[in-house]
Amino acid sequence: AFKLNMYLISFFIGIFLLGIQVEYTNAKSCLQYCDDEVAYMTCPSSGDEQISQVCVNCCTADEGCKLFKTDGSLICTGTKD
Repeated sequence: AFKLNMYLISFFIGIFLLGIQVEYTNAKSCLQYCDDEVAYMTCPSSGDEQISQVCVNCCTADEGCKLFKTDGSLICTGTKD
């Protein structure tokens, strides 16, 4: 039982040490919410077709996707990698 406990403790310490090696340079935190101002978006991957009924915001939109208001004005361009 003692050996098993030591193995488990070693295992969890190893997991913890691996977990703290995070690269902060590429870390980006995006809040997951639907921006109510977004009426539609266009994305390079869809051939710039208007995609409506989307649940995105400027932070969660894929790179190159453009978010628009109902009047057609640009809100932002997505930068999510």
